[in-house]
Amino acid sequence: MIEVNGCGHDSHHKKPCDIKYHEASPDYLILLVKQTGWVFLNGKKQELPANCCICFPPGSSIHYGCDTDHYNDDWLHIEFLKGEANLLKALEIPVLKPLIPRNFHKLSEYIRLMTPTFLAGTSYKEAILDSFVRAFLYTLKEELQASSEPTITQKYYAAFSNLRTNIYNNPSIHHTVEELAESLWLSISHFQHLYKQFFGCSCQQDMINARLIKAKYYLSKSEMSIQTVAGVCGYENELHFMRQFKKFEGSTPSEYRKQNR
Repeated sequence: MIEVNGCGHDSHHKKPCDIKYHEASPDYLILLVKQTGWVFLNGKKQELPANCCICFPPGSSIHYGCDTDHYNDDWLHIEFLKGEANLLKALEIPVLKPLIPRNFHKLSEYIRLMTPTFLAGTSYKEAILDSFVRAFLYTLKEELQASSEPTITQKYYAAFSNLRTNIYNNPSIHHTVEELAESLWLSISHFQHLYKQFFGCSCQQDMINARLIKAKYYLSKSEMSIQTVAGVCGYENELHFMRQFKKFEGSTPSEYRKQNR
């Protein structure tokens, strides 16, 4: 079994962010870096690009951070228990090296799903987390392979990935497809085609997803009123928020809050 020793989704750190482990890591640490930062590797400071992944094996000296405000990452500590094959090694996923997966947000979504399970005391917690980690590692391998494949459209992927990160990090900002297409010097039809090809959904649907993910976080973790949650997630009025939430989540915001407190 693969044991999860800790995980966190969408962790924000104010400037200056300087995280240094006092002792060598006893397990694997996998970071999903959402904002440009830096890391010390072999005693040298190296830049970490936004939307990258880096794996630290057991025994590593871990020191990373960011010089700008509001550094943001996901993190996962895992351990391959005695008798368990090391899937990370079997998949030949590099360690101590910044990796650029094609669909960074798919990986982040796995850690978002893992985090409440890790914090819960359910009967099948260990088995569920074991399954999530395996899915995460296979997906990481798949996305690294996809990012290395030369295609005509691959040159656009980094720009689209950064744009998508901005949508998810700032769901309250209103964008139009026309504005986003223009920012990349693309026609609307070409922009929409590439967006769906890269991420499997339309840009408009992704903007809705970003607002709903943030709304679910505030509903389950905060005491903010439904009206306040609607406002900070980019909805102009509470009624629109409630209708859209129920359409896509199958319950009202109040019902979701009661079920997920």
